[in-house]
Amino acid sequence: MFGPESESYLEEKEYFDVIAKTRENPQYISHMTLYILAISGMRFGEAMGLTWSDIDFDRQVFKVENTWDYSDSEDFADTKNNQSIREIPFNDDVATVLQDFKKHHWKENDQQRVLFGASNRATNTALKRMVGRDVHPHTLRHTYASYLIFKEVPVASISKLLGHKSMVITLKVYAHQFEKMKEKHHTEVRDVLTDIH
Repeated sequence: MFGPESESYLEEKEYFDVIAKTRENPQYISHMTLYILAISGMRFGEAMGLTWSDIDFDRQVFKVENTWDYSDSEDFADTKNNQSIREIPFNDDVATVLQDFKKHHWKENDQQRVLFGASNRATNTALKRMVGRDVHPHTLRHTYASYLIFKEVPVASISKLLGHKSMVITLKVYAHQFEKMKEKHHTEVRDVLTDIH
């Protein structure tokens, strides 16, 4: 789906497999971390900074309002830019997984961080083992975005969901994916012309 020429993306089957495997093993914090990254497109630090008050179960949105400085101060920090403060939707299935995790596997901590105890190294290792090749947690962000592109979510919405500073960044980073959609859109334009001609 996303092109085997790049290790920046998972193929559709790989993506779905990662979501399934991580959803089934929430007792492992690295799996829960990968699950949240895969279904939200968050940056690793943003996911690490997620608290339970950032998850609105009534409205079914993640509220990304800060990040976690896991390499330096080991404390909350500002997001990458103002646009990074955003909401990311989820559905009933995700809500069930999150609530089950909180009830049965979550490690209580003073900051109420959802993914308390997760490490970049363990998360990285878990993903590589699952996929069987050299991919990284950030690969899930690119895969999430690519999947939305192929599902024809408007680029303005994708840009906001990713917390990009502008749509130009989204178009530049995912130029290859948009190029792949060009032929499909050409066919759609031809169909429109047939309707009006």
